[in-house]
Amino acid sequence: MSTPAASPSESLQAQRILAMSVIGMVPILGVVSALVFDLHEYPSPLLAGGLFLLNVAAFGLAEVIGYKTPAIAPGTEPDAAQRQSVTAMQQSMILRFAVTEAPAILAFAGAAVTGSAWVYLVGGFWALLSMVWHVWPSRRIAAKLERSLERDGGRAHLTELFGGVSSPGYQQY
Repeated sequence: MSTPAASPSESLQAQRILAMSVIGMVPILGVVSALVFDLHEYPSPLLAGGLFLLNVAAFGLAEVIGYKTPAIAPGTEPDAAQRQSVTAMQQSMILRFAVTEAPAILAFAGAAVTGSAWVYLVGGFWALLSMVWHVWPSRRIAAKLERSLERDGGRAHLTELFGGVSSPGYQQY
């Protein structure tokens, strides 16, 4: 006996749980680094600036490659288009997560090498902001993905899951 496929709204809820889990890793590692490593020596301005630039690069990379999706064909049934859109949103979320999490992992490794928790706390802070912006499923992300999904004329119906009407054109928030 097979289980029925999850509805788009159930898939979106599962995606929110996954996003909260992966975003929550950053503050947890902050607590771990504060308990394990030394808090007396703040990183040099050069290292702090390098961590910031690493996070800016990851943010930009997630912005450039993280919202590319296969277009929905014109004439696709609304339910099928919405399921395809939610799948694309899930897949792109994992890509954006991997890109924006990398600076946090590198900062944690840097904290282990230097013995200073501040290395992770500085790098992890910017990674946390980047992850919240790019990973948490929001109407802004849905509208951005919808523009990519609808580029060939098909309708994605993705923002409808966030309480909005799915309409073509630019919707930032």
